[in-house]
Amino acid sequence: MQVEGLKGKLVLFKFSEEIKHDLPLFQIFKDEIWAVVTGIDNEGVWIENPGYELGIWWDDRGELIPTNKQVKEKIKANILISWRYIKALMSVDDERFQKEKNDRLPGFQVYK
Repeated sequence: MQVEGLKGKLVLFKFSEEIKHDLPLFQIFKDEIWAVVTGIDNEGVWIENPGYELGIWWDDRGELIPTNKQVKEKIKANILISWRYIKALMSVDDERFQKEKNDRLPGFQVYK
């Protein structure tokens, strides 16, 4: 399979030791995860985190929300992982391992 064929698929990623310290910034807590590939380019692979927890700092009018009233919400985020930090990729040619067609996305799970 060519790398371009991974777009839209659920893929197992193994990251290099070099990026391990930075992964928690992207709410990735292990160096092995299942994630849906949303794009591929010369710089690396874009993966989707369907439940990235982000603090909401502004209201609908663009005004800053006071610190004591700020909340965290889960949002869909795309993360670019540079090729140099990807140690290995694995795709499974079985329809059960592909992206589901509903809001309950199986991706971005810690590999166990």
